[in-house]
Amino acid sequence: MGRLPGEHDVTFKLEGPCRVVKPDTSPLCVYLPGALRHEMADAYDVLHMLKDERTDNRGDASGTARAKRGDQKRTRSSLISSAVIGAVDPGGIYHFCRLTSWTGTHLPEWQSLQPLLQAIDRNLGHHVPNRWERQRQAVLGVPSEWVVPGTIFTTVTVNNTYSTGVHADSGDYGPGFSTLAVSRRGDFEGGWFVFPKWRIGIDMQDGDLLLLDAHELHGNTVLRRPDGQPATAAELRSGAFERISVIAYLRSGMTKCGTWPEEEAKGRAYADTRMGVTS
Repeated sequence: MGRLPGEHDVTFKLEGPCRVVKPDTSPLCVYLPGALRHEMADAYDVLHMLKDERTDNRGDASGTARAKRGDQKRTRSSLISSAVIGAVDPGGIYHFCRLTSWTGTHLPEWQSLQPLLQAIDRNLGHHVPNRWERQRQAVLGVPSEWVVPGTIFTTVTVNNTYSTGVHADSGDYGPGFSTLAVSRRGDFEGGWFVFPKWRIGIDMQDGDLLLLDAHELHGNTVLRRPDGQPATAAELRSGAFERISVIAYLRSGMTKCGTWPEEEAKGRAYADTRMGVTS
């Protein structure tokens, strides 16, 4: 867990539209090359601006070891360019459901991404209808203000130009299905999406869509320069090339959220408690 997979972990490379099922006949993934080429192009400017959103709390997915920072009690990974947008359930110091900070301050940009997310939803409904329907039923119990209009998603993670370590997602709705769309700019190699357990790799290109069981271990290989050498940290930050991953999903905790006014009241009550305010 946490290590970067390598191309040596791949026996089967998916190179065209295909569906992969596990031995129990449940779906592992559906690969749809070029399915979102136009929608990703339209969304690129907003997705690119999210590059400046950085976090040190992605754990194994960061592909780096966690360590304590100074006298902090919690461990942190290295800073990576990863943003969670849309709605999130209670966690950390937040005891209420809410829009993420970026979303609340960039509502026009957030709305401009919705055609892309709706296209992802349509592909999921068409290619994995049983999982889509299960997720749709779950979303019916989520107040509409937390749901991306016209979709069964509440939340989107946008990663920019880093390789994710091997991990299994845990926050998304298990009976449903997850999604991964890719935008690419510049000349580089690597960054394959890999299911190491199943020895499957996919060299996703610009506009490709992968529908997947994200509870299976997965990660990305190292990004390399055209000469085959691993890109340095400075080169990854330079913008000479770019690989954006867009992961849209339903956070399972969102099924327990109240309406916006109810969650806002929870937030005020929590703030009053921390400040010692009594009614």
